[in-house]
Amino acid sequence: MAVDAARDLLDRVPNIQINSVRHEQNLGSDHRIDGGIDFGHGGTSYTLLIEVKSNGAPRFARSAVYQLESYMAHLHRSDHQDVTRHFIPMLVSSYLSPESRLVCTDHNVAYLDLFGNAHLAFDNVYIERSVAGRPKSETRALRSIFAPRAAAILRVLLRDPDRAWRVTDLAEAANASLGHVSNVRKALLEREWIEKRDSGGVLVQPGALLKTWRENYRQPAGHRTSGYTHLHGEQLGKRLSGKLNPNPQRPRIIYSSNSAAQWFAPFARGGAHSFYADEPGARMLKETLKLTRAVKGANVILCIPNDESLFEDAVQPAPGVFCTSPIVTYLDLQNGNDRDREAADYLAAKCFPWL
Repeated sequence: MAVDAARDLLDRVPNIQINSVRHEQNLGSDHRIDGGIDFGHGGTSYTLLIEVKSNGAPRFARSAVYQLESYMAHLHRSDHQDVTRHFIPMLVSSYLSPESRLVCTDHNVAYLDLFGNAHLAFDNVYIERSVAGRPKSETRALRSIFAPRAAAILRVLLRDPDRAWRVTDLAEAANASLGHVSNVRKALLEREWIEKRDSGGVLVQPGALLKTWRENYRQPAGHRTSGYTHLHGEQLGKRLSGKLNPNPQRPRIIYSSNSAAQWFAPFARGGAHSFYADEPGARMLKETLKLTRAVKGANVILCIPNDESLFEDAVQPAPGVFCTSPIVTYLDLQNGNDRDREAADYLAAKCFPWL
């Protein structure tokens, strides 16, 4: 199928003559390619050398590129090389992400995926095709990486991107099982977001990870409600400070969204106060703020999330004040309106110099 797809791409080029199509070919005792297409164009002979990868993640794309470079070097050393023939290396996969495609173009390797993305250049021919979106299988894979249990692991990595993590240490820090940490680590390795070193795995592309996360982010599932309190400004702050979380090791109520951002990177004060709380914390918050139902004009937004790791990840920017971590705050703001996204960009400039 991969070789046939490559031939279909060549058939789109005017004045091309396909001479032969081969599925698998030995170039020598240690070199075997998955396919080759001999063709002529403009009086020149070409051979498309095709390497097929079922998984097109950046790590496997890079491996394929190195294999193709090895094939090319072998052919150039071969005593039987046809000096009049030009070789074009190509990677074919079911799907190649933008990062995988960049790996190919950085090494002057043509590419094609069965989703429709393609790049091929030779003589005066230039084909560049980019398809919006991604296949469902890739969407599912990304969702699993950013699911709540995995997200707790990612937040630990992003909190200190330069640190090398062994699986056991990361599992303990994220309160996750060794198996789940290993699965997440494997997925990040495939995308080349982390790198294996003797001291452990290091998050070498925190920016790529966070950008992909924000594109696939879904606000935490849970029960959402809103209400009105007559408390405002300093009065509200005093009522909340130190009273809602008597056990600092296990906060029950944490500021979120713009309310959290005010403690990290004040940008624009909104009219509503946002919180995450567990069930007991929600009852305490409603009682402390004397919340009443408000059909219109609500100034308190409360979410009781299903994912309790958000509380484990909370930070304390001031005594008695607990907020969602800068990572969660950033993602929540990016998921809001235009003004929220401006606040997210401002927070990123303050907290994530690597983004």
